[in-house]
Amino acid sequence: MSEPDRPLFLVVTIKPRSDRMEEAEAQLQSMRSNSLTEPGCVFMHLTQPQDDPDTWVMLEMFRSRAAWDEHMQQPYNVEGNIILQDLLREPSDLRLLDEK
Repeated sequence: MSEPDRPLFLVVTIKPRSDRMEEAEAQLQSMRSNSLTEPGCVFMHLTQPQDDPDTWVMLEMFRSRAAWDEHMQQPYNVEGNIILQDLLREPSDLRLLDEK
């Protein structure tokens, strides 16, 4: 499979502020709902590690890097990430992964 056609997986570690967790979750769930309507989004799950309730992990899969690039340009995503800045303790850690 050529590079542009390869699926892209993402693991995003999110650290919401303890005093704004409800707002952060609502914002992330809104962004997730919109993302799931995109043809290039295969799945997106907001999860919580069993051993770290103050950290969340978004697990994502897109059909290709191009689909993810398009996703990142969507207005709800651009605006949503700006809103999230005040709701998080630190910037999210984004890891891009290829299938082996």
